[in-house]
Amino acid sequence: MSEEDLDKVLHHKQIVFARTSPQQKLRIVQGCQRRGDVVAVTGDGVNDSPALKAANIGVAMGIAGSDVSKEAADMILLDDDFSSIVKGVEEGRLIFDNLKKSIAYTLTSNIPEISPFLIFILAQVPLPLSTIMILAIDLGTDMYPAISLAFKLA
Repeated sequence: MSEEDLDKVLHHKQIVFARTSPQQKLRIVQGCQRRGDVVAVTGDGVNDSPALKAANIGVAMGIAGSDVSKEAADMILLDDDFSSIVKGVEEGRLIFDNLKKSIAYTLTSNIPEISPFLIFILAQVPLPLSTIMILAIDLGTDMYPAISLAFKLA
């Protein structure tokens, strides 16, 4: 099968490949990446390691997988259960969302605290609070809400 034929086949919305050789798996991964897709490959044998290495994320089986496939993979499923992938993605998205919330809270709460220093530098207006006092207020008031946002369950 030529590269053009493979690109035509990969254009379909849903495709199932079965009984493929290691070279075919690698070509399928490269074809999907040529299209701009993010590719995840699962495998457990030595023959899967080129495709696992070439994919954006390679997922190896922890119990039934060979050592070579585990070395080539980015993620190892300890229980060989594909539903663990879904759980891992959900957990990663939750962590990412919580980090975004924490960073947004920290930035929005610290910008008003920086403005007196900017006015002091630009307009030579005396500071209402010293630097140490502002840091103490930050430590006492901003830390707990930011931590609670970081550990928030969805």
